[in-house]
Amino acid sequence: MKLMMKNLMRNKSFLYLLVVATIIFLSGAISGCRTAEKVLVDSQIKLSEPWIFSTDFQKAIYKTNMMIYGNELSGLTLIKKTGKNFRIVFMSEIGLKYYDMEFFTQNDSIKVHHIISILDKKPVLELLEDNFSLIFLMFPAKTKEQVYQDSMSQNMIKEFKHKRDRSRYTYNRNFGQVSTIRKKTGGSNLIISLNSFDHLAPQTINLNQRNLSLRLDKIEP
Repeated sequence: MKLMMKNLMRNKSFLYLLVVATIIFLSGAISGCRTAEKVLVDSQIKLSEPWIFSTDFQKAIYKTNMMIYGNELSGLTLIKKTGKNFRIVFMSEIGLKYYDMEFFTQNDSIKVHHIISILDKKPVLELLEDNFSLIFLMFPAKTKEQVYQDSMSQNMIKEFKHKRDRSRYTYNRNFGQVSTIRKKTGGSNLIISLNSFDHLAPQTINLNQRNLSLRLDKIEP
């Protein structure tokens, strides 16, 4: 009888330890799988502002590959800044100009200086204008802004809302370089990735959206 009681007590101790170990393991697993939370930042706190092209940026040339509505184009893109405005020219390596567009950031307007016939269609123009406006941080009047902090990465997230459009910029909290732009509009998801910044601009820009993919790789002078 005593032997049976001892065995029973041992079994109970083993089961207790097994239950405790299981709880600890599951707690760790759940903790490791937590998703990042967005923490609202007090508007009174001084933070760096998101940027893609710095205030000292003047111009850069990027090797370019684009697929837009089934049309594949490659060549060179010149991005030039004059004051607070940007001009972007995309041409083939033999000098055929695909488009030449100017973005006026102060009044949120765009001027198309030139565009080839295969791209001169309203859906294509709107796609180009909308995406480059995001890269040049151009937003319509009455756009609402809100700033968050990612609780896991500590990066900042600035959200711009206008009507049904919502754009989110993830950027470095100390220096302001934007790493990702995300936008969802009209059932289409847009992701723009920006990498390897120097003190003026990103070395690479990758844009992926339905009907448009674009890669820009900076050519060093």
